[in-house]
Amino acid sequence: MTTTRKITQIVAGVSLMVLSLNVTAQTEQTTKDWIRQKIEKYGGTEVTYKPQSKAATEVAIKYQTYYYGGDTIKIQETRVLKGGSKLTNIYTFRIDDLTGITSLAGSNDVFDFKTDKNKVILQEINSKTNQPKTAYYTNHVRTKIWFVSAKELNKEENIEQRFLKAFQFMAGINNAKPKTESKEAF
Repeated sequence: MTTTRKITQIVAGVSLMVLSLNVTAQTEQTTKDWIRQKIEKYGGTEVTYKPQSKAATEVAIKYQTYYYGGDTIKIQETRVLKGGSKLTNIYTFRIDDLTGITSLAGSNDVFDFKTDKNKVILQEINSKTNQPKTAYYTNHVRTKIWFVSAKELNKEENIEQRFLKAFQFMAGINNAKPKTESKEAF
């Protein structure tokens, strides 16, 4: 009788543990939704970073982030150079194309975004006309995370680390998806 009771308790305990794992597990769509909601909440805020080094050529660097349909993220990085000129880069990538993301050693708000192929569009903007000057594809971009404003405004604790985890989760899913290769016509 006691053996049956112990087995029943163990089975009930295991069932409870499995149930709790299913309830808290993130899915691809819930992670994308969370990323989208946070970008829409904080991304449009312009954040200005002032380099601490006297050797820096920038007076300030401004960041803004936008979320577009199709899980596309755009990060606008404007460097205000000594003398007043500006250099603006816009990085565009889809969350589904991420295959790796790390934070720069010694910093929790500078991220390296990586894709398996050249799927990040980098546009340089002409500071006088505000039109794209050049554009090219790359598989890697390093940029300061734009959500530093959320930390400064005390909106959410550890937002940078939470984003790193969300993007790493998406990169893991993307790496696990089967890769389709284009067949060359002959």
